Amino acid sequence: MTAAAAIAVLGGGLAINAWMNRDPETKVYEGPVAGHLLLVSSDGQTLTLSIGWGCEKQPKLVVRESTGTVKVSLRHTVPPGFCDPGGIGQITTHLNKPLGTRALNDATDRPAVHFDEHDLHRPAFLPENYYPYPAGRMAQLPGLAPLPTDTPAWASGYRLGTDPEQGSLIISQILRNGTTPEGRAATIKGHPATITPPNSQGSPRSLTWSDGTYTFVVTTGGPPRLSDEELIHVGESLGS
Repeated sequence: MTAAAAIAVLGGGLAINAWMNRDPETKVYEGPVAGHLLLVSSDGQTLTLSIGWGCEKQPKLVVRESTGTVKVSLRHTVPPGFCDPGGIGQITTHLNKPLGTRALNDATDRPAVHFDEHDLHRPAFLPENYYPYPAGRMAQLPGLAPLPTDTPAWASGYRLGTDPEQGSLIISQILRNGTTPEGRAATIKGHPATITPPNSQGSPRSLTWSDGTYTFVVTTGGPPRLSDEELIHVGESLGS
């Protein structure tokens, strides 16, 4: 099952379960952000979370700030009666002042796993007519493996033109020195890399390597898909 299909099935299952067990009145509650990708902006004042939801209004990020701590949680609003299947996307909230040295904690008072944007490597090269995903859209492709949420990780998305059905480019960065999968051997900045071809079901093609600190995955989905040479060019151009 592809990642997108799994999200759809999970979201649909949550929607049906919530509908069958719905309350006669709107239910509002807060829960943890654990299990979702969380990004802290370079200026330390914006938090962005990638999330899928079912049978409720789009969740909201809620922050409570003190001198030494910022606590972040997800506020869920479940209306009564029948509901739609939900959706996927990125939601944001803003702090009153930069996070700085303050601890970022989950609603459970445990540290909230997050990626710092100033550590994010960005491409100096993009293929012609590729542009960043619009704000609020989650970087994901059918068949693209989900990123881990127990270590800082983030994915940046780019697409061909403005048509969401056209080619996509996803650049993932994980704070983990992972192993590269089997595939065509390549080299990125002196590091061994592999290019994994799409399978018979048309899964994305990915370029994967590790620099000893981060594991990077550059993925192309289509049609059209980028060539191996274009993937390598993108990988070589990544820099913080």
